[in-house]
Amino acid sequence: MARMSGETLIRQKIAELTQQISHFEQCIEKAKEHQVTLQQALVALQSDPFSSPIKKERKRKAKSIGDGSTISIYAYLPSDYIAKVFKHYPNQWMSAKEIMFKAFEIEGKRENKSQHHSIVTAFSHALRRLQEKGIVERQVLQEKSSVKVIQWRLKEIAA
Repeated sequence: MARMSGETLIRQKIAELTQQISHFEQCIEKAKEHQVTLQQALVALQSDPFSSPIKKERKRKAKSIGDGSTISIYAYLPSDYIAKVFKHYPNQWMSAKEIMFKAFEIEGKRENKSQHHSIVTAFSHALRRLQEKGIVERQVLQEKSSVKVIQWRLKEIAA
């Protein structure tokens, strides 16, 4: 009998340790996921909008023709401007259009109204890509039965 109870205690302890190992492995996986998300967010926030020669050339071309016939620099580099906006407003829910106007405000620039649609479209596509990477989160607000407003914000990372 004494042998059975000792054996039972050992088996129980092994089962308990196996559960703890499983729990810690899950914690490690979650921590790794959070680490990857934070690294992606850091890259997005540290990006320099005019770092490469190609981007500098695009900026020069966008500035050189002011008649609205070129694509705005904001449409060429939406992720860079989105990162700047989220750096200034990290916990605020905003639509792509609001993010565009905040980018204008931060940069101290104005764009021709004919460019607004292409900029908002570029920002929307960039926001979807950032959502797929786990950097931003999205919420859909139903104002009317036929009108949906999509809002975005920088994803909060739970510790």
